[in-house]
Amino acid sequence: MKITIPSGETITGKEYLSRWKQGIQKVDILYQTKIQVRSTWIIILGILAGLVISAINFKTLWWLFIILLGALGNTAVQLISLIQKKNLLYS
Repeated sequence: MKITIPSGETITGKEYLSRWKQGIQKVDILYQTKIQVRSTWIIILGILAGLVISAINFKTLWWLFIILLGALGNTAVQLISLIQKKNLLYS
């Protein structure tokens, strides 16, 4: 399998994966934490959207509402932990 990279060079799949692995290993902890915080906010927005929809159809989706409430609490605690970790890494 041949892959053309943005510079125009054609490399093998094995070489591409080797370069990808080297790039991933260079990502530092602070950058990883920033990505996790952003991703957790996206998850919280999805949970809130699910809560709104299940609240509108509460008679049939009450069980989903309860599950999403638990997920919201769990994800909120995770977000707080990640923000604290990010703040520690900044200082």
